[in-house]
Amino acid sequence: MENLTSSSTSSLDSTSPNSGRLISSTVLGLCCALGLPGNIAVLVVILPVLVVILRRSSRRPNFTLCLMLNLASSDVLCLATVPVWIYTLLHGWTLGRAACKLATFLLYLSLYANVLTVTLLGVQRYLQVLYPQMWNRLGRKGEAVLLLALWGLACALTAPAVATRDVRDGELKCQRHTGSDAERVAVLLLETLLGFVVPFSVLVTSYCCLHRRVNQTALFSSAKLTRLVTSVVVAFFILWIPVHIVNVVDIAGIVLQTSWPEASAALLRHRSAAARVVRTFTFFNSCLDPFLYAFASRRIREQPKSSSRGDSRMQVTNI
Repeated sequence: MENLTSSSTSSLDSTSPNSGRLISSTVLGLCCALGLPGNIAVLVVILPVLVVILRRSSRRPNFTLCLMLNLASSDVLCLATVPVWIYTLLHGWTLGRAACKLATFLLYLSLYANVLTVTLLGVQRYLQVLYPQMWNRLGRKGEAVLLLALWGLACALTAPAVATRDVRDGELKCQRHTGSDAERVAVLLLETLLGFVVPFSVLVTSYCCLHRRVNQTALFSSAKLTRLVTSVVVAFFILWIPVHIVNVVDIAGIVLQTSWPEASAALLRHRSAAARVVRTFTFFNSCLDPFLYAFASRRIREQPKSSSRGDSRMQVTNI
């Protein structure tokens, strides 16, 4: 995620060509214009349904519905910061040190919450379909604790980004400043491992196990479900892996500075060029999410039946 504010906001530097900054700001503006209404629509559609369900004390709300709401909320938070980054692209960072840290915190919080929510969708689907009794033991309070823990973990994961992001005297950049190359490498590795490798591994493992197990039963009868599951994994992979590939290139460039200075310079140069392209991918992911995770399911408003067998079948076709 280093590219998100180091290259998409602070690399938002004055040395970038005006045309490049205009193109980037235009793309970000389109993401915001399309994504904010889409995600707000998800909140408007899902929130009233969730409120009605919660008022029925005899019925437990569909946790997938809660996760859709959580995903839309994190996307709204992410896209709400876009005007700040567009302004910075065009005028540099003139908002001060505190605003730099606050904007960084909000951006990283939304991105980590987004990734963790998608990951929890995979884990929850796996457990609800294959081990419904285990999941049901959580209860409403357990599910609420899961959501609170998700946002708490997202807050904790933002700490390295906020701690290292600053505005230096005389600079119009809100960018990362580390005490050493080793510290920079450590932060980049942490972001790549916790922001992509671990969540994606959990997501793929959950869906692969689910597909293998469910495909052997009569429960797996919806081609639409297959498309939805595939879209979740493919969209997450396509839109996030370029960002972390750039992180890996950055790490390689730093590590090779002493032993292979020419190769290091070339890698860092290509990294800077690539970062200008991939920085918008995560914002586009937030723009795309409402279509993939909410509107793709026609039966999102339906709730599981009271019987355990009916509950399992509904969750298979509706989650």
